Amino acid sequence: MLTMLALTFLGSLALGIPIAFGLGLAATAAVVTWGQVPLWLLPQRMFTGVDSFVFMAIPFFILAGELMCTSGILDRLVKFTDALVGHICGGLAHVNIVASMIFAGISGSAVADAAALGALLIPSMQKEYDVDFGSGVCAGASTIGPIIPPSIPMVIYALAAGSVSIAGLFLAGVIPGILMGLGMMAIAYIIARRRGYPVRPRSLAWRELLVLFWQVIPALLMPVIIVGGILGGIFTPTEAAAVAVAYAVAVGFLVTKELKWHHIPPALLKAGVTTSVVFMLIATSNVVSWLLTTQQVPRLVAQFLKQVAPSPWIFLLIVNIFLLIVGCLLDLSASIIMFVPILAPVALAYGVDPLHFGFIVVLNLVIGLLTPPVGVCLFVVAGIARISLERLVRAVWPFLLWQIAVLVLVTYVPSVCTAIPRLFGY
Repeated sequence: MLTMLALTFLGSLALGIPIAFGLGLAATAAVVTWGQVPLWLLPQRMFTGVDSFVFMAIPFFILAGELMCTSGILDRLVKFTDALVGHICGGLAHVNIVASMIFAGISGSAVADAAALGALLIPSMQKEYDVDFGSGVCAGASTIGPIIPPSIPMVIYALAAGSVSIAGLFLAGVIPGILMGLGMMAIAYIIARRRGYPVRPRSLAWRELLVLFWQVIPALLMPVIIVGGILGGIFTPTEAAAVAVAYAVAVGFLVTKELKWHHIPPALLKAGVTTSVVFMLIATSNVVSWLLTTQQVPRLVAQFLKQVAPSPWIFLLIVNIFLLIVGCLLDLSASIIMFVPILAPVALAYGVDPLHFGFIVVLNLVIGLLTPPVGVCLFVVAGIARISLERLVRAVWPFLLWQIAVLVLVTYVPSVCTAIPRLFGY
């Protein structure tokens, strides 16, 4: 049965079938081959996989990000970051990275960051630098989106693991997200200096900078409201996502006054389509995860790892290598649903902090968004910049190596991600 599951899924990937449908076909073929359970269990397990109040946070976060972009906040954010860091060598690259760090507190999605900021900044970077450099910066910076709170992958992980606080995971991403951003800014600076890119003089006085800062305060307040409300016990993560939507509507209509009623239906449609893709992946991944559990795969994996990994540090090294490979082949959401129920109990048996392990898994699979052949952010940015995937991969590798370095740091210095959650009692 497991052989049929693996062969069918790999065959679907080779044929270019979308991962969600490939997982569904693999699960169906495995059940038919097994013959021990009726086929009607498949839709039941699919529904069970998405039947969760916590998952309602996903469409709300997506919709909040769409509304904030439509309300003109993104343009103000880029203007502010340009005034703040645009005069540094490689200025537009720094603008992209800093804007990604701030926009991460709005969208919670790497793909949304890549699409929104890429469409806005890549054309300018093509004129001032070159298309490869600008595209590589945009793709690399987009992965900060799911690390700095809020984060859609962290919501999915918390539900898949069952014993990890969403708020705790949100807080765990603050320091690593800042490290990722600062490190990529340093890399962009070095590349810009070596290639002799032009340096723009500071064009705004401090008073004008303060005016621009005042205009982006609504964007800066969104993550404060979301995380602060959860930590204060004012609302649950799902309710926080709904509050984020209400806040985005209020900002668009009352503050920027750029959001109009005719903007609402397209935003709802786009959020609905994106949510349906994510939920389909979660549903079919849950079926595969259930099949693996019925075949006692978690127990077999635990026994194998205990033989080859005598210490938690070696176990974490093996998990990191495995997940980096998985990130090259599978979608982020599908990977979390399939492998977290298997790996999380094993990590607990090794004495690894569940919060620490959860963040390692999320960061690892987020890095997979930059690795071919299934690196979603690569395809998004390559489509916007109109360059080949090969050229983009060559441009993004310095930023990818830095993210792997942050992953190693987080893995073996747990306090990097657990210090802030512990401060708040998580």
